[in-house]
Amino acid sequence: MARGASSALPAALLLLLATVWALVAVRFRGLPGFTGSSGRSAAAAPRIARTLASRAAVGSGVLVSVEIKPDRIEDFLSAMEVDVTKSRDKAIDPGCLRFDLLRDRDDPNKFVFFECYLDDGAAAHHKTTSHYNAWAEFKASGGVVSQSVAKVETASLPAWAFQTSDCGNKATGSAVLVTVDIKPDRIDDFLKAMEDDVTKSRDKALDPGCLRFDLLRDREDPNKFVFYEAYSDDEGAAQHKTTSHYKSWADFKGTGGVASQSVTKVETASIPGTWAFQA
Repeated sequence: MARGASSALPAALLLLLATVWALVAVRFRGLPGFTGSSGRSAAAAPRIARTLASRAAVGSGVLVSVEIKPDRIEDFLSAMEVDVTKSRDKAIDPGCLRFDLLRDRDDPNKFVFFECYLDDGAAAHHKTTSHYNAWAEFKASGGVVSQSVAKVETASLPAWAFQTSDCGNKATGSAVLVTVDIKPDRIDDFLKAMEDDVTKSRDKALDPGCLRFDLLRDREDPNKFVFYEAYSDDEGAAQHKTTSHYKSWADFKGTGGVASQSVTKVETASIPGTWAFQA
């Protein structure tokens, strides 16, 4: 059995339960006396569906980097608000686990889509939806200067790699996508160090400014990883680097286990509204 395969069936079952619950809620919401089997009202169904689905590993994720023509930014954001927000609706896009739109801090015309799906089938279904078409039609209109895609996953990693707890309702003012190439004989040491860094970063008592921290693995190169770290602001990001759990990563890096590293600084605070960063 491949590494991570043992969690595939539970993840699929959780997603199925989430989808069924969401569909039932849509069908029967508002009918007198409708409650779930546990006594919860239909109004609680979407929240329960989100909770169940969030426990699944990411079998198919993408980091889509785009450059948008300056005079088309408003059109782009209008199209992406439709795509992003409806992708999170389990009744119409059941296999989507997360969708954030991030803006490059060094170039306001560059953006990154952070999309996570249960598996390739779920990602393929997303592309059949009307909300995906909002993005596709914008792209077809000539508003995109360039586009590149990095395929990632967490299914081959332990369950801690993908954050399941809520991120809160804040925008991220300081986030990074850190891409690292790890020496093959140091992967186990790397994962041990990152488990400490990733899991403790999510603890508000230890790292109050951290909103999200995921560890993603490149699907085409198993030695390449991406850290997706989101903080409330630069102060929160700076405080993170003073913690003992950050030191676990810094110490590993200091031993020479990292072959290469690159960082892209992103944020959502400049994007109008609150929809760009998933709660």
